Amino acid sequence: MEKFTFTVGKLDAGMAILIGERAHLIEFPSILLPPGVSSGSIVNISVNRNQAAENAHLSEFWALQDQILNEYGIDLPVAPDLKLRHITQTSVTLEWPHIELAKANIRCLEIYKNGQRLALIPNPKSNTSTKLSSLQSNEEYTFQLVL
Repeated sequence: MEKFTFTVGKLDAGMAILIGERAHLIEFPSILLPPGVSSGSIVNISVNRNQAAENAHLSEFWALQDQILNEYGIDLPVAPDLKLRHITQTSVTLEWPHIELAKANIRCLEIYKNGQRLALIPNPKSNTSTKLSSLQSNEEYTFQLVL
């Protein structure tokens, strides 16, 4: 435990200016001073480490981390398996299973063609397919779903 001696300099608006033996100045809430303290009073302040409170705080912190992990970190999202359906010379229907994101909500689902954003998928929570038109025959395409 450390013990510090201060002289009370100024009491003003709920704060006290304390002047230490080595000319250290600190602002201190005057409500924490003993009754009857005024400017010029000498006060001793003891500082000690509260390891029981630290341990309780750490225990609460790690319990919360475990709770978050158990709630949100166990079920990992599964990447959708994109399949081609109903292929014609100029169009294709892409189909995928319902997207599972563990505890997260799907906010946006976009389709990319050859690395370029092509379209936003409407109703991404329930929609599991989209038809893409204006394709050229004898050309290769790469499609991606992006959250």
